[in-house]
Amino acid sequence: MYRIRYPQDMAKIRPYLGDQVEDDELYVRPGRRMPTLASALVVQARQRSGLTQLELAKRAGTSRSAISDIEHGKRDPGLERLQNILAAAGFDLLTRLAPHDDHDEVLKALGARMDPEVRQAHNAAMGEFYDEARQAMAHSRPLLP
Repeated sequence: MYRIRYPQDMAKIRPYLGDQVEDDELYVRPGRRMPTLASALVVQARQRSGLTQLELAKRAGTSRSAISDIEHGKRDPGLERLQNILAAAGFDLLTRLAPHDDHDEVLKALGARMDPEVRQAHNAAMGEFYDEARQAMAHSRPLLP
């Protein structure tokens, strides 16, 4: 699974998309859904352009159910189809090669070595930390005007 990284000026997508995450997945609250890369891009493009699923589907020459399936991670559109859908929403998909970052694999390996009870307690503590950080950020002012 790939982690979605957002530029600072881009709004986060809603966390209801993609495959169900296992309860013992490292640093993820139990029961949260994580987006696939394609679903995250399609939802982000659609939301930023202010389109409904039906409007995007008409522009992309497909059905609303196909857009919904892609957004929920039930269908993989492939790279060319993904580019067409994003273009229909008014965006280009820019890609580049970068050296591999094994950060996620290292964290997952560390979590796999923990006892299940320790991992569950660790995940609960991380969840509380993230909740507190989100609350603090929700009440803070932006650094730049």
